[in-house]
Amino acid sequence: MNNFEKVFGYAALKILKGFVLEKDINPSEIDHSSVKNILLVVRHQMGDMLCTLPMMRSIRNFYPDSHIILVTKKSTSFEKIFKDNNSPVNEVKYYENGFENFINLVKELRDKRIDLSITPSTVSFSATNHLIAYYSKARYRAGVRSKDYELNRIGYTLNIKNDFLWELNKVHQIERNLDIIRQLSITPFEKTISLSLYEENLEFAGKFFRSNFPDKNRIVIGFHPGAGKEHNIWPAEKFAELAVMLKERLNPYFFISEGPSDFKYTSGLEEFLNKQNGLEYTKLRGELADTMAILARLNLFITNDTGIMHVCSGFQTPVIALFGPTNASEWGVIGSNKVSIQSRDENIKNIDTHTVFETCLRLLSV
Repeated sequence: MNNFEKVFGYAALKILKGFVLEKDINPSEIDHSSVKNILLVVRHQMGDMLCTLPMMRSIRNFYPDSHIILVTKKSTSFEKIFKDNNSPVNEVKYYENGFENFINLVKELRDKRIDLSITPSTVSFSATNHLIAYYSKARYRAGVRSKDYELNRIGYTLNIKNDFLWELNKVHQIERNLDIIRQLSITPFEKTISLSLYEENLEFAGKFFRSNFPDKNRIVIGFHPGAGKEHNIWPAEKFAELAVMLKERLNPYFFISEGPSDFKYTSGLEEFLNKQNGLEYTKLRGELADTMAILARLNLFITNDTGIMHVCSGFQTPVIALFGPTNASEWGVIGSNKVSIQSRDENIKNIDTHTVFETCLRLLSV
């Protein structure tokens, strides 16, 4: 349960409902020309946020002159990815928790005179997110009435909402978020994740490649052996087995990316790789923007189901994403040179190394 449910519980949300005038607005009644200030409430993890990116860019395209405010959490790494570089929003505000912080945020948002708020509840229903949107006093408040027959208990704070059968129809998270703005008669401007890079990070990546991968005739293959959840971890020995197979066939350089919580998994992979003769790899645990620039230069990236997977899907780099219990049809990588491999029994450990190897060769056209 999120912060407001913990403090007040569902009983309080039911009481609050008695003070909210429920009056849905027909999309045809929206005066789009009057929408000058827009609030987006996206407070999850980095991967969730990146799956809202096509929605954000579509909103920006539809309302090119509007001021867009994003309320998010540090865990989305939004400013690390965008800073001032091709961001779809004008302003970022952070809300983690705390009643006093909530009140201060709401006051700031009211001063902005919000016309339209969008709360995409494609994963779960957050009372906190809905209350931020509601108390911003936005005239139009779009979101979800129910998803897959699960009622949004605080959906009464929205006045533009529909019922969605996403799970039943195996709808990807990107499309789920786009469905939210389709309610507003906004046609999606793009349907894939696209990211830009800073010149300073491109220079870092160039130096990194020259120092660690000097032979330009050899390809560079990246591994990301970590993930935020244990059941999303493909075993280190299988990554190592794959590396041996790729070395024998292609003799590539290897790059290992490491996130803030990945040391256990990267060090485990290194133990296996160090036992192999002539297998050359380089590991980096650096700034996210630097890692992004390196990922964009790789010939291939093999990754567990985690946030960096979505980051790399924002570039032209071929990607193989490995899935255990999480549904790849919902969270998988999107693109012509991007493949998600789903475990048949929801256990990522049982994904066969030869299957991944053959997929590597196909994406590399060898």
